[in-house]
Amino acid sequence: MRIPTSRQRPSQVDMQTAMTPLIDVVFQLLIFFICASTGHMKELLLHADFRAGAVGAADATAIEKPLGEVRVRLKRSDERTIAFLEGREFRDLDQLEANLRILANAATEIPVILEIAGDVTLGDVIRVYDVCRSARFRSINFAASARSMTDP
Repeated sequence: MRIPTSRQRPSQVDMQTAMTPLIDVVFQLLIFFICASTGHMKELLLHADFRAGAVGAADATAIEKPLGEVRVRLKRSDERTIAFLEGREFRDLDQLEANLRILANAATEIPVILEIAGDVTLGDVIRVYDVCRSARFRSINFAASARSMTDP
């Protein structure tokens, strides 16, 4: 029996077949990290106040809105929904829609706060909300009283 004296070198084809799985894994990792990092919000956009040595929550300061806010109150009376916009009463929701569109043309950055009474129909609430959305108001909020939050 003869013992080989030199080791055989792998051929060039064997080296290529050995590198292909390694390259595949590297590309898959690259694609994974690209996909994982694209959906996150930039940290520079997030508001954070890091004060050295301060423990506890920072005081919430009220930010003044230069244009104020629009309050729309809806309540039910005599089987119909009545709307109040800045102290004016609207018995017809079409008139309310027209006034909201005029306000939106003036400034869409005005926040709209909807105060809804408990007996107002959902259809009327959605109609007023849709008018605000179609008028392109940027901020539409619903007001809730502390009493309604504790009652079941």
